[in-house]
Amino acid sequence: MHRPYSGVVKGVLITRSGDKWYVIIQAEQEVSEPKREGRSVGIDVGLDSFAVDSDGAVIENPRFYEHSRDRIKKLQRSVARKQRFSKNWKKAKGKLEKAYDHVTNQKNDFLHKLSRRYVDTYATICVEDLNIKYLKENGKSRGLRRSIHSASWGRFYSYLSYRAESAGTNFIQVDPRDTTQLCSNCGSIVKKDLSVRVHECPYCGFVADRDYNAAVNIHRVGMEQPFEPVETMPLHHISVMQVLSMIAGKPRPSGRGSSPSDLRHCGRS
Repeated sequence: MHRPYSGVVKGVLITRSGDKWYVIIQAEQEVSEPKREGRSVGIDVGLDSFAVDSDGAVIENPRFYEHSRDRIKKLQRSVARKQRFSKNWKKAKGKLEKAYDHVTNQKNDFLHKLSRRYVDTYATICVEDLNIKYLKENGKSRGLRRSIHSASWGRFYSYLSYRAESAGTNFIQVDPRDTTQLCSNCGSIVKKDLSVRVHECPYCGFVADRDYNAAVNIHRVGMEQPFEPVETMPLHHISVMQVLSMIAGKPRPSGRGSSPSDLRHCGRS
């Protein structure tokens, strides 16, 4: 058992992945009281960066599948060349399953630690209420649909949601309409294609990263705040390794250039 469980056990689920078996214990816990005070944040998920939030943090997109794609394709060809159900076929298939499991474990580890970081830091978290299934099925290209699937936004939202409920953090999903097109500084509609990565408002002169502008809008709508001048700030980039080095929501000390201060982003009160 890699960690203890608490609460009243309601069920036990036994699953198998490759040559490994897992026992998942489902337990019912009391929900924490919602936090009345504390910092709030808006999060905009994307593909160039995995997420950008209204405090200026830019989370690198890990792209685990893309990094393992060549190895997986090589293993797939190896399986295809073998006679089905032969010893060599089973051996090659086992290696392929392990490669897929490795990517899944990397992705889950990243999403668990990132969602824990946000829940531990904020009393209220605002995100877009995206129809992710529709986006995956109706993307303009196969590559876009595959990238959306690989990003696992839905899984990230799921982890944020149940962690927030357990910790008493408010988790708010807002209407995604026009969060990218609205100027977060004055409220004017500024039309831009997906390829345009910088928001430039011709009405008030506000210039910001496209995703940061959207994150500020998500935060404003979620917190039901009026439009007000937005403080410009340098975006704070957080690498995949900085996220993965976190233990139980806290940064792991390292002698290779990352410190606890590297994981703090410049804050808006």
